[in-house]
Amino acid sequence: MKRILFLLFCLPIMVSSQVNYTITVNTPDAWQANLFFLRGGTPLKPVKIIDPSITEIHSQNMGMKGWDFKVNYNNKLSYFDRSSDGWFIMDSLQNEVDSVYCVNGYTADNHDFLALANGNYVLFAYDEQPYAMDTVVLGGDPNATVEGLIIQELDANHNLVFQWSSWDHFHVTDNTYLNLTASSHAFIHANAIDIDFDGHFLLSSRGLDEITKIHRTTGEVIWRWGGSQNEFNFINDYPFTHQHSIQSLGNNRYILYDNGNYSAQYTGTINISRAVEYVLDTNLMTAEKVWEFVHPDSLFTPSIGSVQRLPNGNTLIDFGNLQYAGMGSVVTEVDSANNIVFQLEYDNGANLYRAKKFDWFFYTPIPGCTDSNSCNYNPLANTDDGSCYFSIVQINQNGINLEAIVNSGVSPFSFLWNTGETLTTITPQQNGMYWLISTDVNGCVSDTAYFNVTNIPTYLEEINTNKKLLKITDVLGRECLPKKNATLFYIFDDGTVEKKLIINN
Repeated sequence: MKRILFLLFCLPIMVSSQVNYTITVNTPDAWQANLFFLRGGTPLKPVKIIDPSITEIHSQNMGMKGWDFKVNYNNKLSYFDRSSDGWFIMDSLQNEVDSVYCVNGYTADNHDFLALANGNYVLFAYDEQPYAMDTVVLGGDPNATVEGLIIQELDANHNLVFQWSSWDHFHVTDNTYLNLTASSHAFIHANAIDIDFDGHFLLSSRGLDEITKIHRTTGEVIWRWGGSQNEFNFINDYPFTHQHSIQSLGNNRYILYDNGNYSAQYTGTINISRAVEYVLDTNLMTAEKVWEFVHPDSLFTPSIGSVQRLPNGNTLIDFGNLQYAGMGSVVTEVDSANNIVFQLEYDNGANLYRAKKFDWFFYTPIPGCTDSNSCNYNPLANTDDGSCYFSIVQINQNGINLEAIVNSGVSPFSFLWNTGETLTTITPQQNGMYWLISTDVNGCVSDTAYFNVTNIPTYLEEINTNKKLLKITDVLGRECLPKKNATLFYIFDDGTVEKKLIINN
């Protein structure tokens, strides 16, 4: 894990908070990353980041913001704002860099949200519509309200690129727990969404006891797993009920948090919650349980909860709502052999909607120029302070003088001509291509400019064209280029030597 030395320890937003949890297990086998969560309930509680040494490295009361506080797929923090019904994005310098809302008149739901690496966003909303339930069931309300669900994917500019409606695929009778004669039916209750290994959507609907796979472009339902419309045969397991936190592990492997609200009817004991991993065979249409974790204390959370498979193979499980048992919440990390390697026990009175670990932390701002194309680029800077500058070198010709002009807003610059001179202005001695390199005060080679000189009478026009010049030397016999105010010797192929002194007027 990256060193915590780079964390923000004393920025104003860091606030002290009462520690109302206990770490009962913390071994070196736990994944050495930071734990992120928001404790729900009233009064409002701060979001928290706890490092492996059980130090609160971040605690901030964000008001109505902070729900589902986590690092998303774009490697930035995301969290819901319950006052504006939108999702906010924060970078590692604690800048809120975006806010995301549903389009087409829908209001985003706070259960889950994806900020993808390509810049796109995925969110969902409920869509209540009037529905004549008397056409569905005897005694149904002709003016009932039925819940629908909308999934939207937006691009980085918040343009809609995909929209899916449950009205085309789900029916209110898919939920077998409802009183169909009631006046209102919130029958779906979506609580999690993920991207499968092949790019399609995975939707968890608690009210349906169902995981649904949805085609990313056509909106077609690829398969329905669990609930009354289940298409899979469970192998060595019983069906999950009222589940949370679907996560694709790749190659048709999935892990979810099974709240188990109706597990007792399958086990013959009591309701228990668990983390469970399956492999789906989409040819034989089987769902095989390959791993599960049931807490030694047989914990049962009728609502809330999450599970996360960690990079080192461990699994983090949030038994997020144990208030009915007077316990609060328990966050447990287990290794592949189901040994508990970390456990946090929160006090009673509220809940932990989700708890997740990430190898991610806030950086200390280092101001400077972050544009690698600039003259004063600072590779250590992580906060652009507007100091970047760029040189634009031009060469103007005045008679036979060449004048270098640099437009950068910063000076001084030094100038190196291909003649070896380091002047702003030179007088060419002969026709040809001249080039200039400008270098700033930090030694940054910022630009190169070229100019072709063609209007200078050359020494070749002043000599006998029947002779071929071999070389030019100075009085010490050193070969050189023609120049003024110096005695030079012109040596030709016929053996003659001419001595010349060109005076600069």
